[in-house]
Amino acid sequence: MSLSFEVGAGRSTVPEGLYKARFIAVEETEHEEYGSGCKWIFKISEGEHKGEQATRITSPTPTPKNACGRMISGALGENLKVGSKVDLEPYIDREYLVQVENSPKGEGTRISTVMPNWKDTGES
Repeated sequence: MSLSFEVGAGRSTVPEGLYKARFIAVEETEHEEYGSGCKWIFKISEGEHKGEQATRITSPTPTPKNACGRMISGALGENLKVGSKVDLEPYIDREYLVQVENSPKGEGTRISTVMPNWKDTGES
């Protein structure tokens, strides 16, 4: 997984809903309250919000049940197995369906669910 550094975490402004979106990147991020994390970035592919980014901040360590693990599982289209190693590079620039929800603190929106768009071959 390629990570780059970014201070702070921007909030997604894409409204709640289901969108087709391209998986752009996972970036390392640092939050003053929660510490290290991963910022998952998807770019909306069509509709009124085409070109806008939808994001999710997760912990940097995946488990089968936490948000980081659920994002990876959604990108892969399969359940995670404890001890498995995952390379997300082949999944970058593929199209997914992303469910965007209001964040719990009402500070914008975030991706809640990622689902593969099985019609996408990963070729652009």
